[in-house]
Amino acid sequence: MTTTFDASAALLEALRNPDGGFGVRASQPSEAEPTALAALALDDEGARAWLAGAQAGDGSFGLNAGPYRNDAATGLAALALDPGPERERALDYLERTRAARVEASDAVPMDADAIGWAWATGTASWTEPTARALLALRVGRPSSSAIADGVALLRDREAVGGGWNYGNRTVLGEDLPPFVQTTAIALIALRGADAELEARGTDTLRGLWRTESAGGLSVATTLAAFRLAADDAESDAAALVLDELVAQTGLLGDGVALAWSALATGEGLRHLEVA
Repeated sequence: MTTTFDASAALLEALRNPDGGFGVRASQPSEAEPTALAALALDDEGARAWLAGAQAGDGSFGLNAGPYRNDAATGLAALALDPGPERERALDYLERTRAARVEASDAVPMDADAIGWAWATGTASWTEPTARALLALRVGRPSSSAIADGVALLRDREAVGGGWNYGNRTVLGEDLPPFVQTTAIALIALRGADAELEARGTDTLRGLWRTESAGGLSVATTLAAFRLAADDAESDAAALVLDELVAQTGLLGDGVALAWSALATGEGLRHLEVA
């Protein structure tokens, strides 16, 4: 009987390029994010070798987009790389490279001293890149002082009532709602770091993932979060939904979604566990 992991892994394998990396879609160039996630999900040495070759001289992994460089895959790559100099260089980069400091205002109230990580070098903090960097440091360098900064950012940007959206808590007097994917990713990174923050986020995710019109990526990250939290009831429910999505849609051939699906349903999830 084909399992969700088997199906996801086979669809993901079809996206592998001759260079050993993975693209976000079939026939697209290899990129750090899907390749790092594939390395984690499949425990794949070819993907790790591609990452080692793609690392920039400063230790980061990223894509250039006009005047900006998206380096947000660095945390995922640090998690995927084997212990050694490449991983240490990626962790060094995460420790020394943070988001830009943004002053609080009446329009966007925040703790300006809570600084996490950005999607692009030199821009403001966002939930998911902060969670990626936080998790990588907690797994690979648990003594890092930057861990407290990542937790502080997620604490400051928590949505009213729990959970997380992409960035800020309140804008122009409007409380922004949490979303499934960002809440799940934040919970994976926060596991065991702040019990009250985690509890509110978990309660939010339990209600949200069933009501938001969530696609494969959101359900896969949700399943990963619940499995890591040993929440068997929610894990079983999310696993059934993900199995149906993979069977019916193949997650539309999305390399990131397929990698998260394989990660959430396989043994690779152990790479995201914090000691």
